Amino acid sequence: MTGTDHESDANPPLTVELLADLQAGLLDDDAAADIRRRVRTDPRAAAILRALQQVRRDLAAAGADPASAPHPPAEVTAKIVTALRAAAASESPATHAARPRIRPGKVLAGIAGFCAAVAAIGVGTASLVTAPSPAPSTPTTAMHITVSTPPPVIPLSHQQILELLQRTPDYGPVDAALADPLRRASCLTGLGYPASTQILGAQPIGINARPGVLLVVPGDGPGTVAVYAVALNCSAADTGLLASTTIARAPGS
Repeated sequence: MTGTDHESDANPPLTVELLADLQAGLLDDDAAADIRRRVRTDPRAAAILRALQQVRRDLAAAGADPASAPHPPAEVTAKIVTALRAAAASESPATHAARPRIRPGKVLAGIAGFCAAVAAIGVGTASLVTAPSPAPSTPTTAMHITVSTPPPVIPLSHQQILELLQRTPDYGPVDAALADPLRRASCLTGLGYPASTQILGAQPIGINARPGVLLVVPGDGPGTVAVYAVALNCSAADTGLLASTTIARAPGS
């Protein structure tokens, strides 16, 4: 095997499937850390990860909306289940043995994907049915020009961030979402970290008039810390990531 082959094995392409596995917490710690590091220097992968987070947000919102698409018809679900069982039964023992074992997380992700697809079809159909007729086009005027917001940047210096490591993490009021350890664990999972990851520092913060919480966790490289500004209700389903960065940790801190 050539050196190029080894490099390819060590750095798999940042595909949608791989990034979805990262977001779903299906990768081991070392693999997840490596992918997070690569995403920070790959704008295309970062955009894919943001899109996956948007899908999670949309699905969470659709699931909570009583007016959203209904559940798929029972006969459709039954046909799919029957087809899957027939395909599995038709496999020879040798073929089944040669195929790698599918992790439960993959199965759940697949089921979630199927449900998402059905929901998307229903929502899309409903949108087409209820969409208003196109309005007559009008000349573009200054009223249609909007001022873009500045790019989201963490409004603290490196020194101010490192000072958080010397304090007790502040997640906001005692009734705030991230004051709950279970919600923090869910938030870490959404960011691609194990739920048991130690939070080194935290404080409420605002970015572009959006309130959030700054979380500082161990970096993926030696002597670094990773910094994330997330929404107040950050969870595995929706981190509400506002901005992120990585900085060097002061020696001895």
